Amino acid sequence: MLNVRVIFAKTGTVRYISHLDLSRTMARALRRTDLPVWYTEGFNRHPYVTFAAPLSLGYEGLHEAMDFRLEQDDYPLEQVCPKLNAVLPDGLRALSAAPAVAKPGDVAFAVYRLYLSCPDELVEQLLTQPQITAEKRTKSGAMKTIDIKPYVQQMRRGDGCWEVTLPISSENSLNPSLLLQALRRLQPDEPLTARVVRQQILDKEGRPFR
Repeated sequence: MLNVRVIFAKTGTVRYISHLDLSRTMARALRRTDLPVWYTEGFNRHPYVTFAAPLSLGYEGLHEAMDFRLEQDDYPLEQVCPKLNAVLPDGLRALSAAPAVAKPGDVAFAVYRLYLSCPDELVEQLLTQPQITAEKRTKSGAMKTIDIKPYVQQMRRGDGCWEVTLPISSENSLNPSLLLQALRRLQPDEPLTARVVRQQILDKEGRPFR
């Protein structure tokens, strides 16, 4: 049995489908191919599909990771992406397929690009504050005020956007929505719209997750 990791992109209108729907879509696509996919045992057999770092609803991703298993160890992996892309809907595209190297638990950071409707000066004002506070929901459901400034030290201006690297490990994770929340607090009378694109998933050493 071969553990395969597919790197794929999720863009356009499919950014509005939930992670559960994404999982169902990928499993359905695998069924429609003639790949020798390994299925789970039991009454409701289905392709074994896992994702390294679920993407938030409404966000686009250019380097997302999905794992599944093939029954044939020697299956030519260069055939995986063309077969998947032939049955995937618009907005989902398989980019590469290779044996899984890192473990899902090795995911540590993500690089995001934020395309904001507010002026750059507002972001610069936020970054110069001694603290950047936001309300985050805890596992118990309660709201907690946290200082997110230590996590946005690497935020910098890009080409028509702002680029920031944030933690996404199981021990420590910060969603870009908290940064947007803090920005909206600085400009409460004007709507702030944002397009969030996850560019890359990184391991603990800062290397692209493979």
